[in-house]
Amino acid sequence: MEVETSNSSYEGKLTQANEEYIVLEWKAREPKPVGKGKVTVQKREEIPFSDIKKAKVVLKF
Repeated sequence: MEVETSNSSYEGKLTQANEEYIVLEWKAREPKPVGKGKVTVQKREEIPFSDIKKAKVVLKF
């Protein structure tokens, strides 16, 4: 799912929804805290319905 808010945009898997917000989860590559290289981390964001400007389903095959 791709979600756009007034501050930023997110693309991830919709893992939870209720009357107030949705939860998106995705994996991202970030620099290691110490040393060279990158590490894969799991990201999670709770987005209130009031903050969502645009949302669309992204199909992956």
